[in-house]
Amino acid sequence: MKRVLYSIVMVVAMAVIILSIVASNQAMDSKNANINTIDKNNNNSTDDDWVAGWTASLQAPFKDGVSSDGFEDQTLRFIVKPHIEGDKIRVRLSNVFGSTPLEIDEVHVAISKEGAENEYGTEKQLTFEGEESVTIPEGERFFSEPIDFELDKDDELAVSVYVEEPTGPTSWHPRSIQTSYVASGNHSNTAESSEFEDGEEAWFWLDGIDVKSKESIDGSVAVVGSSIDNGNYSTIDANQRWTDYLAKRFHDESPSVRLSVINAAITANQLLNSPPEKGEHMLGRLDRDVFSQTGIQAMILHGGLNDIRHHPEYSTEKIISRMKEISREAHQQGIQIYVATLTPFKGSGMYSEEKERTRQEVNDWIRSSSEFDGIIDFDKALRDPNEPKQIKSELDSGDGLHPNNEGYEIMADEVNLEMFE
Repeated sequence: MKRVLYSIVMVVAMAVIILSIVASNQAMDSKNANINTIDKNNNNSTDDDWVAGWTASLQAPFKDGVSSDGFEDQTLRFIVKPHIEGDKIRVRLSNVFGSTPLEIDEVHVAISKEGAENEYGTEKQLTFEGEESVTIPEGERFFSEPIDFELDKDDELAVSVYVEEPTGPTSWHPRSIQTSYVASGNHSNTAESSEFEDGEEAWFWLDGIDVKSKESIDGSVAVVGSSIDNGNYSTIDANQRWTDYLAKRFHDESPSVRLSVINAAITANQLLNSPPEKGEHMLGRLDRDVFSQTGIQAMILHGGLNDIRHHPEYSTEKIISRMKEISREAHQQGIQIYVATLTPFKGSGMYSEEKERTRQEVNDWIRSSSEFDGIIDFDKALRDPNEPKQIKSELDSGDGLHPNNEGYEIMADEVNLEMFE
């Protein structure tokens, strides 16, 4: 009897082991499939030459204000600039930080003319799995179906979204440095601007536009940073962020590697423990804001100054350790990563000599580090040679922290395009 019981136990045990192995192999296959999907996006010859042409890193709604209130029976018109030429586009909408499903009734795209006015005859409606409307579950984001659409590198694109039912608190990108327009009722396919009376300096739900490029392009590079990279204090509605200038350089100077530049910065964002109103910290949002982007080839990391400014208790080693983590994550995804030095901030409201020492130590490490595929010395580009702790007065927006338009252009000029070969 004992032998029989023993045999039964052994058979059951072997069955459990076999099932575990099968399940493990299935999980590994699934994981590899996901990795292969990422690798496919990284391969510039795959996916019919689709590439991420524009992005906005979204964050959770604030506790009050427009992002908390949401929208009802309104059309929102977002103006964006992809900087590349294409003949097909697809648009990604996000409910990543929503707490309920997001119902979107209509989405139209057109070439933007001026303000909320669109170029007549360029408007097209987007569909989602054959439907004009789409419901996006909380925590998810959806691409529209591709449409034929002629897009020039100098064009601005207007994306008009109509929502009939109350949306509740919204996923959004505040400080867009671009006016978004709001109208009562459904005016998503209206070219005129007369119905769009209200404006918000923010994007809602819209977090990506992919373009099927008409020109030879190798992929996209994502810039991960905070307000300086977001372009704060550059001229609103003028596309004069340093990332805009960099995108123009990639197109006009025709290096051997051509990349689309996408801006994955968030105002006030930090490397370490960002509070909700400052966006998820940079390591935590890499998968969503960088690794999942179509055709992603590289990223530029410019972070740490807000950590130093707001947290004098943070050691140099703590900031460096996080930068190393981000570098490892990028390389594990097969993505090149470049790092930028931290810019001067003497004269701004949160400056101290202790914080300046930390900034200098971090910059010294960046310049000598082998963790990255290359460095960009924004500190050298912006600092006053007579007072290296502060920005040159002619490049300062006036707050001692953010560059002006000329300063942003100089930052872009500091990027060595040959690094990306």
